[in-house]
Amino acid sequence: MKYIYMLFVMTLLSMSVYAKEMKPLSKLNASGMVTDILIDDGKLYASTFGGVVDIFDIKTKKLVDTISLPVIKDFMGDAVPPKIYSVDRLGDKAVMVSEGKSGYRNIFIYEGTTLTQISDSKFFMKEALFVDEDHILLGLLSSEIILYKISTKEVLYRKSIKESTSGGSAFSDMVLSEDRKTVVTADESGDINLFNVADFKHLKLYNGQNLDNVYKVDYKKGIIITAGQDRRCAIYKPDGKAYYVHGKFLIYAAALSPSAKIGVFASTMDNELQLFNVRSKNKMGLLKGHNATLTDFAFLNETQFFSSAEEKTILFWDISK
Repeated sequence: MKYIYMLFVMTLLSMSVYAKEMKPLSKLNASGMVTDILIDDGKLYASTFGGVVDIFDIKTKKLVDTISLPVIKDFMGDAVPPKIYSVDRLGDKAVMVSEGKSGYRNIFIYEGTTLTQISDSKFFMKEALFVDEDHILLGLLSSEIILYKISTKEVLYRKSIKESTSGGSAFSDMVLSEDRKTVVTADESGDINLFNVADFKHLKLYNGQNLDNVYKVDYKKGIIITAGQDRRCAIYKPDGKAYYVHGKFLIYAAALSPSAKIGVFASTMDNELQLFNVRSKNKMGLLKGHNATLTDFAFLNETQFFSSAEEKTILFWDISK
């Protein structure tokens, strides 16, 4: 009798877990493996390993345009498309960091139909974000941040994160606040730092939740979410409270909904996504569909978002159902 009861309980539990497993609502096909995605003005921008940014109409889920970067020569002297590491957009401009000569990185600005390389400096950049239409923030692998003025091609400052903190580990990611006045940085130390963009004044250090490299970070409504190599998805709140949710594998990507009420992170070796309630910490559902390492998320609203991986398929989810 006891065995039958335990079997019944296990069956109910398995049914409950299965009920919470979600499938994507639709799929988009990119031209190459996707490195970064963002939503702007009704369109989804997806940068790829193949030197192309694919632009999709969100309503129709159709490819409507592309941005192609010039080929580079690899170490064998062959012409190859450059890997694009990041893409950002503001107004009518897009900024991209891509693979350059001898392992260095290039920065391109795309405006209208014009593509301009704004810097060929020998920087090992990983990411570029618009502060406004004339200024971009650059994150270097050396754990330095550069504020760059586009119109004058001027470096306004080049600051090391370790000057203000105990860091100095290799840079991994950064994200601007909604008003683009502050920036959150992440690195391989597991520490998270908050800086003022205008003068790079250090505002706050967040630590204690991640013990190793933080691959990705997001920042909404004053709340920070991290994607940790230590299988921890950490949450830092403005009131000083912090916690982490365990993943079952290295967490390569994480993001917050626009209100920061819902979190999502890459949770398992099978590239499944875990949803959870940021306030209660309760796990809400497991999302299945990707076949490669997760790279990014882009929320359209509170219940709909896109996810990308090192594959050509971008998935669209609707968790309201």
